[in-house]
Amino acid sequence: MNNDIQIKLISEDFIKSYRDCVDEVAKERKYLACTEAFPLENVEAFVKNIIIKKYPQYIAIENKEVIGWCDILPKELEGFSHVGRLGMGLKKSYRNKGIGKRLIEKTIEHAKAIGLEKVELEVFESNKIAIGFYNKYGFKEEGLLIKSRKLDGKYDNVVVMGYFL
Repeated sequence: MNNDIQIKLISEDFIKSYRDCVDEVAKERKYLACTEAFPLENVEAFVKNIIIKKYPQYIAIENKEVIGWCDILPKELEGFSHVGRLGMGLKKSYRNKGIGKRLIEKTIEHAKAIGLEKVELEVFESNKIAIGFYNKYGFKEEGLLIKSRKLDGKYDNVVVMGYFL
């Protein structure tokens, strides 16, 4: 299955499929800050901006359908533009198959090429698998935001992690 999956830069052709993928992961209510994807017109503007600025956003595609993504978006404020913020996700049935590793490697390679020096991310403390994945890749825990999320009556801490390129 993994051999049939392509990793490529996002393009306008995949905006709707990308949004659908984000929506599927968001509706699991465990991994993303949002619990559903933004409206298609917002996602379209977001992706077009990424394309114009040549920011690293890669998608995993199987049968012309987006099944995962990884992006590193540079911070735009003066004094912070050497840092990018990582976001990623995979549809449930594609996890733990090496696709996330392929996505993050390609995205980090691109982040280096555009001159970023550090990648930061936030991950829910309850998401032990993702924390293990990021640690394995070389991310280090830099902080903890206590009870930063309250969803369905349950609190979750947010782990802040960083990786120097």
